[in-house]
Amino acid sequence: MELSEPSAREIVREINSVLPQKINLMNRDGIIIASTDPERVGTFHGGAARIVREEMDELRIYDTTSYEGARPGTNFLLRAQGEPIGVLGITGVYEEILPLANVIRKMTELLVNEQDFQRQRAEREARHNQFLSELLTHSGSFLNQEFVARGRELGIDLQSAWRVLVIDAGPSEYATDASAGHDAENTNASRRHIYDTLYRKAHELDPRCQVCRQTVDAVLLSSLRGDDALRAFAAALKADVEAVHPHVRLRIGIDSPADDYFHLSDACVEARKALHSCHRKGNVDIKFYDEINMELFADTIPYADKATYLMKIFRGYTLAELQDALHTLECFYECDGSLQAAAAQLFIHKNTLQQHLRKIAQRTGYDPRSLKSSAVFYLVLYFYQDLQAVGYPLAFPQSS
Repeated sequence: MELSEPSAREIVREINSVLPQKINLMNRDGIIIASTDPERVGTFHGGAARIVREEMDELRIYDTTSYEGARPGTNFLLRAQGEPIGVLGITGVYEEILPLANVIRKMTELLVNEQDFQRQRAEREARHNQFLSELLTHSGSFLNQEFVARGRELGIDLQSAWRVLVIDAGPSEYATDASAGHDAENTNASRRHIYDTLYRKAHELDPRCQVCRQTVDAVLLSSLRGDDALRAFAAALKADVEAVHPHVRLRIGIDSPADDYFHLSDACVEARKALHSCHRKGNVDIKFYDEINMELFADTIPYADKATYLMKIFRGYTLAELQDALHTLECFYECDGSLQAAAAQLFIHKNTLQQHLRKIAQRTGYDPRSLKSSAVFYLVLYFYQDLQAVGYPLAFPQSS
């Protein structure tokens, strides 16, 4: 263990705010790393070097010539868990500064022990995260008994079957401009805060769950098995996190059931596809892999081909006309072809909706009310949502 420069500066700043004594803190090499006199920081203190070298409990210095870089005062060895970590130097009458030195010694020891605890915890979390990352990215052939034992040491039981959830936190439609701007300026800190809440709430809902920190999302391994229990877990997690962070909208993709841990990498891929489907659809925030269908083959189609198909069906449309037509079609199909329900959702009369649908049929050659043509428009809607999600440019004219 050692006394870090930030900790030393903090100690000196706190002491100097209430006491007039001049204080120096030196590391084990005798270098002054914090001082009430900024000009002395970074210089060598011969007396401190001797104290550490010989493990002297204290050393009084009466002049400026006895030790290189030293001035009159008393210097005390600092220890943490019995190990020398540095030296404290204080000016003043010995009997007056001794109680102060003992207080600073205890403060320093507690601070260094806390730092060491935090460092060990961070290292453990890093090992835990690395292990889960390997588990979720390698195929089943990568896993062996040694890997299982390694997981056990980290508190991860690979003999159990887990379900995988992939979660990301994007801005809510209720986010204010101010909160959006704040997040733009503090993206990393904001994301850490959000995911810290996510991890805490997840463990409250499922104490056995394991969390893998990713760059832009989080992967959870849940001990819950049934789809109903997982949906309830995901809904509660979403509600809890969004209650703490109102500007955030959580989306969650969930895998399909598997019998063992050998296919967790495949399960993670499934959960990511389900999450991607949430983004593409826009109005669904929790989705299971088993609930997606077209994505299973449509994701293999290049974006350029999707754009070509879209432009082929809606040849002659402007971008604004395309967006209006697709909005109408989306509402129509979401209402299972009910003119009354779709018209109400669009805030128009059902006769007006009929006119819009007939116009689409005339211009494209495909009647949205026809069962055969509905497949064409379902593909178009899917492709458009996919292209919008990645910002793919469409070559429709802005106006006629």
